[in-house]
Amino acid sequence: MGPARGTTLAALWLVLLVGASRAVAAQAHAAQSSDTQPEPVLVELRLDHIASRTVQAYRVRTEVLVPLTQFLQLAEIRYRLSLEGRLDATVDPGGQPLVVDVRADTMRYGEQRVRIEPEFKLFRDGELYIGAERLGNLLGSPLSTDFTELTVTMADPSDLPLARRLRRDAARATLLRAREAPTRPDLVLGFERPRWDGLVFDYSVLAPSDDPLAGSGYAGAIGADVLGGALQLAASSVGRAADGVVRVDGSWTGVWTAGRWLRQIRLGDGTSTGPRLRTLRGFAITNAPYVRPSVIGVAPYGTQLEPGGGWSIEAYRGTELLGFDSVDTSGRFTMLLPVRYGENPVDFVAYGPLGEIREFNQTYRVVSELLPAGRFEYGASLGSCRSPLCAATGNVDVRYGVTARWTVQAGLDQFWRRDTVADLSHPYLSLAANPRNAWAVTLDGVGAALAHGGVRYEPSIDLRLTADYTRFTDGTAAPVLTVAGARSRLSVSGFVRPVRRAGFFFFDGSFDRMTSATGTTTLIRLEASTQGQHVRLLPFARAERNASTGGPGQTQSFVGLNAFVLPRPALGPVLGPIWLRGGTEVAVNHGPRLFSYSVFAARPIGSGFRAEAGVTWVRGAPGAVLTVTLTSYLSALRSYTTLTAPAGGTVTGSQFVQGSLLWDRATGRLATAPGPSLERSGVSGRVFLDENANGIPDPGEAGIFGVRVRVGTASAISDSDGAFRVWDVVPFEPVLVTVDSLSLPSPLVVPAFGSAQVQPGPNRFRGINIPIVQAGVIEGRVVRRAAGRSGGVGGITLLLTNRRTGSIQRFSTFTDGDFYAMGVKPGDYDLAVDPHVLDALQAAAAPLRLRLAPTPNGVGVSGLELELTPRP
Repeated sequence: MGPARGTTLAALWLVLLVGASRAVAAQAHAAQSSDTQPEPVLVELRLDHIASRTVQAYRVRTEVLVPLTQFLQLAEIRYRLSLEGRLDATVDPGGQPLVVDVRADTMRYGEQRVRIEPEFKLFRDGELYIGAERLGNLLGSPLSTDFTELTVTMADPSDLPLARRLRRDAARATLLRAREAPTRPDLVLGFERPRWDGLVFDYSVLAPSDDPLAGSGYAGAIGADVLGGALQLAASSVGRAADGVVRVDGSWTGVWTAGRWLRQIRLGDGTSTGPRLRTLRGFAITNAPYVRPSVIGVAPYGTQLEPGGGWSIEAYRGTELLGFDSVDTSGRFTMLLPVRYGENPVDFVAYGPLGEIREFNQTYRVVSELLPAGRFEYGASLGSCRSPLCAATGNVDVRYGVTARWTVQAGLDQFWRRDTVADLSHPYLSLAANPRNAWAVTLDGVGAALAHGGVRYEPSIDLRLTADYTRFTDGTAAPVLTVAGARSRLSVSGFVRPVRRAGFFFFDGSFDRMTSATGTTTLIRLEASTQGQHVRLLPFARAERNASTGGPGQTQSFVGLNAFVLPRPALGPVLGPIWLRGGTEVAVNHGPRLFSYSVFAARPIGSGFRAEAGVTWVRGAPGAVLTVTLTSYLSALRSYTTLTAPAGGTVTGSQFVQGSLLWDRATGRLATAPGPSLERSGVSGRVFLDENANGIPDPGEAGIFGVRVRVGTASAISDSDGAFRVWDVVPFEPVLVTVDSLSLPSPLVVPAFGSAQVQPGPNRFRGINIPIVQAGVIEGRVVRRAAGRSGGVGGITLLLTNRRTGSIQRFSTFTDGDFYAMGVKPGDYDLAVDPHVLDALQAAAAPLRLRLAPTPNGVGVSGLELELTPRP
């Protein structure tokens, strides 16, 4: 072959190869173009299970491009879409901006940024389409696509305005139902006054390591329920046990919760009545309640919003909805809400006519001395003093709630003293007021003792200012109510949280000035707080100035830092539970120098044990001090073991043990508690399967294991015999006993009563047995007849009312009109259509009376029919 021919063949092959490669590239480009071309599809757009809509979308490869405006409409998010394909939306609460532009390669939601490729965005026919996966990444909740069912589902829409509105609607409905039909217990067990019942023994021992026997101290007390009151006897060592000095106390306290003029009597050792308590041996009598109800009444909350109307507002305490209302055209609103003693912070959420959301907080701190309007209380006490300051003491006290915001108090404190010192009489007059929600005022005048005035301003939980001034009387010899030589005291404090959402970022300050016959002491402290993810820092500055009368003053200034490091589970099971705290202080007078430091580490050890170790050092001390503490908090007792090792000194330790023994007379069992337990109560009993539904534990009816019984805020699990026991309940006060239905072994067994109200006595267990009965099923249909034909009616709310207790169970019919209710206990019932539903349908339906009783085949009834007929 010649060179020319070879060159020609090579050129021909090169042309063929280039053509083939171009053909392959063209085919690949065409396939890729076809793959990225949007294909129209119909899909069901779902927000989990709360809302859905069928929309036109586009498919690109394995992703669906959803219409963004229809998604926002479904989620109830307001938006604006330009003719160029830019969408601007605002998502409440917080007014977070949502920006999606078909011409941009990045979407923005608040601080979140998500990149989006050209093939996953489309602006066509005035609609903006976005890839579901990218949209889910932007909103923080995945949007999953199912091509088999043709659905696009948002997994967690709980932060969307729609979900928030549905939760609000459910909370409002629950609040309205509670107002219309307040929950009443099915069973009420009133207060008992046995001649004698129960037994409680409290003990505590403190023993030092250097002399554990002779140097120890002890205390022991025994209590019982006698004639419905709390009887107790106590003995404790005074000083070292080896010295043999013992103090003995004894008392009986009777309580009548329903009394008008007499509610409490205490005989023996106790405290006096009046605002300034002291120990005495004698008697005290009052008509004040043993435990004052936490709710004192209602108070108006309100503020000013934009005029024009259209606003609705909700009030929350924590997560509990207290009330809701609309705002008038002037923009003002006033809402009456229940208030308790102490702080009453309320979070308000206002919803505007254009989807705006405003959040703010108001608080109302009710002073502890306030009484409800028209409430009169008195107190009187008399007895010998238990301190060397006087021989005998007495008090007469009256208090009256003039209005819901003003309470006056007056009385007399009398002290009889020994021959060498004159007796003292201290008449007093006090005023406590909340003139407005944000303000609290207290004024006190005590003859021959002091005059005091205090004011507090607290419009919200983020701002608090207080000021108190007390002037002491100079001429009282050997005073009892005041400190000898004291002349005046001024205290001012403030607290501010600049950013409410940053709960641990705040500033705190105080000023305290005390004057006496010997001089003046002034204390100033400024502190700040901030917290990161696991570290909280509290820098501070303080100053102390002491000035003696007629002499020069001396000022000391300090700056310091306290720090806390919270447990971090990510560090593993060994280091994760460790909790650290430390602090240091530097004196700045005459040049900075270290004044003190401390570092401590604590960690739980097993269940009920906690170990802490640390080092402290203070300038002027011989050296650092190492301290190790082991704390145990068990069901039977609590114990504190402390070891102290100063530098160059002797290692010392101490052991403190405290606990209680409880005797349940009804069951004959002995129980334990970490104590102290005197003047406390308990509830005990047995959870059993009531086979004949008579409410009585008959022979052979077995106890049920593992059932959770709730007594107030506490709970207990029944043992293998069905027995349960809860201690540390407030005596004399009603408490609710319920069963956690989820802890029962089967949904076909239920408690015979939904709740029981028990009023326990002091120093003992109140017994209550809880029968568990077989539950049944009722089923049937709601129909409406028209033109000679009948059909089922769906969505009808039915009420099943227990004729004996009045308790109501609500359920609804299915789409075909059938209904089904499970867990219905034996008894007599009325089954009826909700009257609100009948009013809406302008229909009538005769209720059905049912009687359910245990049978060999179970409990239940079927084939029921409720017919809706037109009203005349």
